[in-house]
Amino acid sequence: MQNATNKDPNWVSNLFLLATIFFLPVHLIWFAQTPVWFPLRCFLLGLPITFFMFIPAFLFPKIAKTWAVILSIIFIPAIIFSGMHVYFFNAMITEQSLFAIFETSYSESHEFLQANVNFGSILCLLMLIVIPIFFIVRFLKQEIKPYKASKISAIVLIILCIILFSSNRQNKMLDQNIIIQLIQSYKIYKKNIVELNAYMEKMKNSKAPGVKCLSDDPITLLVVIGESSNRHHWGIYNYFRNTTPKLNSIKDQLLIFNNSISAWARTTTSVSDAMTCKGIKDIDEAPLVNIFKQAGFETIWISNQNTVDNSNAIVCLVSGADKTIYLNRGGDQCYARVYDEQIFPVLKEILEKEPKNKKRVIFIHTMGSHVNYASRYPDNYAFFKNEDEITEKPWFGRKAKKYINDYDNTIYYTDYIICEFINMIRKEPGSALLFFSDHGEECFDSRNQHGHHDSLESRFYFEIPFFIWLSDDYKSKLSSDTYKLWQNATNKPFVNYAAYSILNLANITLDCDSLNKSPLSENFKEEPRIVHGKDFDEYFK
Repeated sequence: MQNATNKDPNWVSNLFLLATIFFLPVHLIWFAQTPVWFPLRCFLLGLPITFFMFIPAFLFPKIAKTWAVILSIIFIPAIIFSGMHVYFFNAMITEQSLFAIFETSYSESHEFLQANVNFGSILCLLMLIVIPIFFIVRFLKQEIKPYKASKISAIVLIILCIILFSSNRQNKMLDQNIIIQLIQSYKIYKKNIVELNAYMEKMKNSKAPGVKCLSDDPITLLVVIGESSNRHHWGIYNYFRNTTPKLNSIKDQLLIFNNSISAWARTTTSVSDAMTCKGIKDIDEAPLVNIFKQAGFETIWISNQNTVDNSNAIVCLVSGADKTIYLNRGGDQCYARVYDEQIFPVLKEILEKEPKNKKRVIFIHTMGSHVNYASRYPDNYAFFKNEDEITEKPWFGRKAKKYINDYDNTIYYTDYIICEFINMIRKEPGSALLFFSDHGEECFDSRNQHGHHDSLESRFYFEIPFFIWLSDDYKSKLSSDTYKLWQNATNKPFVNYAAYSILNLANITLDCDSLNKSPLSENFKEEPRIVHGKDFDEYFK
């Protein structure tokens, strides 16, 4: 009887169970915080890679226990690291996470642990440790005997590995395996650090000529960069729904520009353009924050986006700011519920302190309407639910109206966010706010699609909201001729090279040939709006 038990292939199925169970707790925590199918899909996509790592144990039963122990030593720290990251930040580890972790000081880490260690986090930590250890110990107690099921399993896994890797599906699986994620994220993090240090060294001694602020008055300028926002879904742009009730109530205080397009339909390139001045005498180009610092401004960058990626241009361009604050510590942004209202306490703390030289510019990069739309707003902002009021279009699919409702709710929530920003700076001396979106979004406006692509397939990828709010104090120091010029510019078509409009609002000048690209400039001239080598207005005529 004992001999029969030894020959039982139970250890083979238990080895599969062990491989399956290792990373499951991490995805279950993610699923508990984000109850959609995405975390479980990621788990299933990454599972074959984990199985492949166990092939030696199936192929050579004599080393099965040793191999399982080696993998456990590698996996368990990764499980704890990833699981606690998901618990605290509702997102998987990325290079952004590593950037935040490795660049955080001891005092900041201590403050974070003091604020976040509680019964729930301790329970989560214990679960991440106990579950894999229980299954590895259970496996080690088994007697391993050669059995043909292990050889068959190894051969099947090898064949499956060859098939999957020859079908070009390996990238999706690799991207969703936690071990591979950590390795790739670390490599990208190290590459980004090298590039960032090189860029900062290059820019350290680079000074733009002729930089001067033409006013000695105090100023607090808030530049809010939205995300994936199609102006045709905004109430202030005459959308059929009042998605912007708060902004509509102060519409007479706004300069609403009706014909602005982004130069790109991709975040990195469009925000990089917004944060760079080009055509500068002698040095060609310089980061906008560096120019503000030269002009004596305190410069602050607040981001609610995961902005450290394979091309860290944005991080490089704002690295010279006096303060950079990243609130979204990483992970897949699609389903991470990192609402923009978490910016409020950070902004409040900044505004409570006196800026140097009484001048400051605060850049805020929001999550806005980034997909997944339903993850962009709290439940109490799910205002638009009626699908019957949406006019049916021939290209609508089964879920088109739901996506439109979700998208409109992101605008409804953004309306609240922007107006709260305005209320927070309203009494600040010389305060002003400029809002624009990095690019647009197709939300079943002209095709069966929601999202964006950096091409001219849809004009809605590019047509963005762009408006300005000025405080009474700011207006009182503005000449009537300048204000009329700005009012008359609201219907002019332009490509949003935002850096120059931001400089106009701050009353900063420098030796730069591109200042006339701003619709606020007295030298602004209407020109063909070239996007991807084509005249945008002719292309969509």
